[in-house]
Amino acid sequence: MNEKSLDIKDISTIIILDGTNYGNWQMRMKTHLRSRDLLEVFKKSIAPDASTSAVNKWTKASFEAINLITTRINERVFREAMSSETIEDCRELWSKIADQYASKQLVNQGRVWMDWQQCFFNGNLQNYIDTCEKLMMELDAVSIVVPNELIVGIVWDITLNMG
Repeated sequence: MNEKSLDIKDISTIIILDGTNYGNWQMRMKTHLRSRDLLEVFKKSIAPDASTSAVNKWTKASFEAINLITTRINERVFREAMSSETIEDCRELWSKIADQYASKQLVNQGRVWMDWQQCFFNGNLQNYIDTCEKLMMELDAVSIVVPNELIVGIVWDITLNMG
C-alpha cells in the first residue's frame, strides 16, 4: 500500500462536521493534525523576519491543514466557514469554525443541553455509555459543566434499573 492511499484512509476515519458534532469532530481532527505534525501552525505565527524557506514551509503546512479540515466538513459548514481570510490561514479557518460551533452562545449551549436531556437508557448499556461520552464531549465543547453529582445520579439510576 502506498503512502497516498494510507493518507486517504486516515482522513476518512474522521467524522464529517455537520454542526451538531463539533466536540467529537474537533478532538479527532486535532489528533489527526498532530499525527501529521501540523498542529504547530495553529500555535505559532510565522515571524516577520523569517526566511523565505521558513515562510514557504509554514504556508505549505497551513494549506495542508486547510485541505484536511475542508475535506471533513459538510457543505453548509464549508459555506459558513470559507472566506478570503480562512482560505489563506488555517488558524482563521479553525477559529471561525470554533466560533460558530463551539461557542458559548446560548443557542449552541441550548442545542447540546437538549440533546443531553433526551438521552435515555434503553436497556443497552454500551450504546448508552457511547452516547453519554459523545454528549459529554459536546457539552465540554460549548463550556457546559455537568456536576459530578448529576453523573453519579445517572449511574445510580441505571444501577437500580438493571438490578
